This record gives sequence, structure tokens and C-alpha cells, in this order.
Amino acid sequence: MAGTKKHTIRKKPLTSVADEPAVAYEPLQKIPGATKASASQVYSTADLIRTSRHGVRKASLLQLSKQLGITMEKMSSLLHTSLRNLQRKEDNALLDPLKSERVLELTVFAQRGSAVLGSLELFQQWLQRPLPALDNQQPLELLDTSFGLQQVRQLLGRLEQGVYS
Repeated sequence: MAGTKKHTIRKKPLTSVADEPAVAYEPLQKIPGATKASASQVYSTADLIRTSRHGVRKASLLQLSKQLGITMEKMSSLLHTSLRNLQRKEDNALLDPLKSERVLELTVFAQRGSAVLGSLELFQQWLQRPLPALDNQQPLELLDTSFGLQQVRQLLGRLEQGVYS
């Protein structure tokens, strides 16, 4: 038939953590604190699930705190644990699955935020700035809950699409 389009199925591997038009995360090149038993490259959500179940190393928290531009004390509050609890762990010790999952979620978020805002420095500044779209709260203050993280991710998505926020 004339005018009929042929559609082909994409056969290349996923290049993003979430392969959705509205939420296109950059792929994680390295999972912070990943062990040899878990994947060090992320190609899918399944890799994130596997890694969070296995655990990430405590040493990854320092890298993530630098990405977010926060202290380890603030990092401990985002993970709902005490700073002293984190300090007692060896750098090579694996975090439990819930904390590992949180670290991975925040890492994906930090990478996406840096990409949307153009640089890590601009992203860190944005995290510290009270925003009217968040009832004049700083995005950083909402990252301690999954609902807050979701709200801040949605705001990043709106910024990425050019929607005034």
C-alpha cells in the first residue's frame, strides 16, 4: 500500500536507567561502591535492583555526598541513620539493601540533575535554593523521603521540558 510506514524494533541495548520519553535518565557509568559480585555498569533497572539487593560499599557515600554538595552528617539524615552509625562501618562494608537502594536512587538523581542543569556546580546550587514550586523549600530538604525525591525529580523534568517552575 502506498503511504504505509514500516516500523522497526530497536535492537540496541537500553541506554538509560528509565527508557521513557518524559524521564530520560543518563546511564550510570559506574555504580558507586559496587562490588565485583554486583554489576559495575548499569544498563537497566534490573542492574540497579541486583546491586541494591547485594549492597553498595560505605565508601560510595563520600562520593555521593560530594556530588550532592553536602556533608556526611546531612547524608546520614537522608539515609535515616546516625552519622556515628556510618562512621563505625569500614569503608569496604556493604550497606544494607534499603540504604543501598537509597544511595543508588540519589546517585541517579544527582546524575540527572547535573545533566538537566548543565553542570554539577549548578545542580548543587539549585539543591540549596528555596524554590516557589516546592513551597519555598530547598530541593535538598525533600530528598529524605521517596515522595520528596519524586516531587523534586518531577520538577527537574519540568525544567528539562522548558516548563516554567
